[in-house]
Amino acid sequence: MNRKDIFLQQLTACFDQNHWFVSIKNALDGLTEEQALWKSGDKTNSIWEIVNHLNFWNKLYYDRFQGVFPDNVDDNYNTFQSVDGSSWQETVDRCYQILSDWREALENSEEVKLDALPKENYQNNWAEILSNVMIHNAYHLGQIVHIRKEQHAWDAKQGVKG
Repeated sequence: MNRKDIFLQQLTACFDQNHWFVSIKNALDGLTEEQALWKSGDKTNSIWEIVNHLNFWNKLYYDRFQGVFPDNVDDNYNTFQSVDGSSWQETVDRCYQILSDWREALENSEEVKLDALPKENYQNNWAEILSNVMIHNAYHLGQIVHIRKEQHAWDAKQGVKG
């Protein structure tokens, strides 16, 4: 198995196939808008905010992988906020589309691209960036499942019992 295959396997685990942890598709399945907006406290993020954040960073790096370099974000805090007033379902659909686009882009890329820098003067090559993107997705997936457990809105049959 080459590195590209490993990243595709990790992306699939994060996106739509449970493996060692629950995929985002499974973690968001059946979640209502009310549940997506729920917060356990003033200093926590809702699931909806977390999905906005994932959408922002996954799309930013997808665009860069495609050779498009949008402006950087000034404040990571802003990435948790909806920028376009999308409904909950539109936010979820966007998440799935971005991850689907990522999978297609990786499938169609050459292995050698993983050694390349996104553009001149970048510190990390694509393999290093993708490694962090996958870890970032998995981290926030854990948060989503944890929040659903706090709400008593998680069914252990979904993949995580404890």
